[in-house]
Amino acid sequence: MKKYTFQIILLVISFVLGSSIFYYFYYSSKGISWVIGGGILGVGLALITIYLENKIRQLPLLKVLGGVLGLILGLGLAKLISSIFEIFTTRVWQVFLYVMSALGLSYLGIMLFSKKIEEIRFSEFLERIGERFFSKLSYPVNTLSRKFSRKGVPKVIDTSAIIDGRLVDLARTGWLEGPILLPRIILEEIQLLADSTDPVKRSRGRRALELLNELKEVFKGEFRIVEQDYKNLQTDEKLIKICQEFSAKLITTDYNLNKLSKLYGIEVLNINELFLALRPTVKPGDLVRVQIVKEGKEREQGVGYLEDGTMVVVENARHLVGETLEVVVSHLLHSHSGRIVFAQLKEVKSFNA
Repeated sequence: MKKYTFQIILLVISFVLGSSIFYYFYYSSKGISWVIGGGILGVGLALITIYLENKIRQLPLLKVLGGVLGLILGLGLAKLISSIFEIFTTRVWQVFLYVMSALGLSYLGIMLFSKKIEEIRFSEFLERIGERFFSKLSYPVNTLSRKFSRKGVPKVIDTSAIIDGRLVDLARTGWLEGPILLPRIILEEIQLLADSTDPVKRSRGRRALELLNELKEVFKGEFRIVEQDYKNLQTDEKLIKICQEFSAKLITTDYNLNKLSKLYGIEVLNINELFLALRPTVKPGDLVRVQIVKEGKEREQGVGYLEDGTMVVVENARHLVGETLEVVVSHLLHSHSGRIVFAQLKEVKSFNA
């Protein structure tokens, strides 16, 4: 009921105004039926206004702002061109049409602007203005600040990226930046999974909700839910529309959505591709060539380095410092300071085999 409060108020005001105007001009001569007819006509125009609101609400922000400015200009011109009503209509119709059109246009302007104004990131706009102003005073010291946004590009996340779980790890390390946008349609999809009677789907949904709460806690930037919805479109198409509206990148692990988004020119950050790019250059069982440059900390160990600087600890190579050997990777050790490769001499490995 609360959702339709303003629409109901508009309908009531339209009926009262319409019937009042016809009451003033026609009650004494035409009777109560014309008064009621005027109110019904007012309600009809209000219903048209509400229909237009629902259609325009789906438009991108810039188009809506342009429409609002057009409405304001139209209201200003309404008084100037009111003489047109005088040519084709009688006095009652002049007043009725002008009052009702003014009410409808005002309603559209207020509702649409109040709904869309929250999408304008005033802080970023003022920040850009400030950067440009100060860059004029301190040029060329502040050149970079004019080219790069401090807050980064918005990122839209989908269900697959949330359930995957690795997004939380990225956020925890600080590598994930820019506003994170969670579409309401994705949150509703996750809630449906969490309430499902299927135990597998229910488990996935509850895990996703837990990961969302954790992501919101560990992420250092702005995290907010966006209400945009586009009826009669599939979820993937809705996500693409949202990315286009906010000039955002899409974070996903969905292969089909990845390909579809790229067709629409949306930049995609695929978590699977990221972790594939970060995979180790070597893995257990690989044969690598390395020069032993120094003795290791442990007994009989020799130390060398790969081309990317990764340390290679070779067992039983302490006496081979200065020589270049083929070694077999046995295992990898990952730590906050980097990755260490442990290996054995090729001959020793072959003998053990």
